[in-house]
Amino acid sequence: MKKEIELVRARKEDAQLIHQMKYESFLPLYEKYHDDKTSPVKEDIDSVVRKIQQDWSDYYIIRFEGENAGAVRIRKHLKNDKYVDDIRHISPMFILPKFQNQGIGYRVLQKIFKEYDNVVTWKLETIKQEQGNCHLYEKCGFVRIGEEKPVNDLMTLVDYEKFRHLQG
Repeated sequence: MKKEIELVRARKEDAQLIHQMKYESFLPLYEKYHDDKTSPVKEDIDSVVRKIQQDWSDYYIIRFEGENAGAVRIRKHLKNDKYVDDIRHISPMFILPKFQNQGIGYRVLQKIFKEYDNVVTWKLETIKQEQGNCHLYEKCGFVRIGEEKPVNDLMTLVDYEKFRHLQG
């Protein structure tokens, strides 16, 4: 039997929890890559509050078997100075270390795709050297696109997209 996963819409009061979980989740990557300019570890609490409150951004706490296991933010795409509903970015998505490698990320993405059934294009960015992350996104139908973006000698960012054909 599959264990229960919930996506709970974050409120301003959840900013401290999200900030702490994000720090704990991304700290091992920061210690590995020393990406001072791009690491979510460097994001301050005020930035998390702003992102929760943006009307073009949905932030969710990921709950696994009743425990806080991570979070995911989904934001609308800005096109011609206007936010569009049919293109979304996933940034960030993170799972606390003690919950990693249990299939939670995959199931979270499947829930998101089902919930946002009007979205035609999904976009995200990840670390090329983190093959587990790349494998997850490719398993979910994402395709690597565009140029690689070196951050430093240890780390390169890559973009992914997933297209969905709507019935109709």
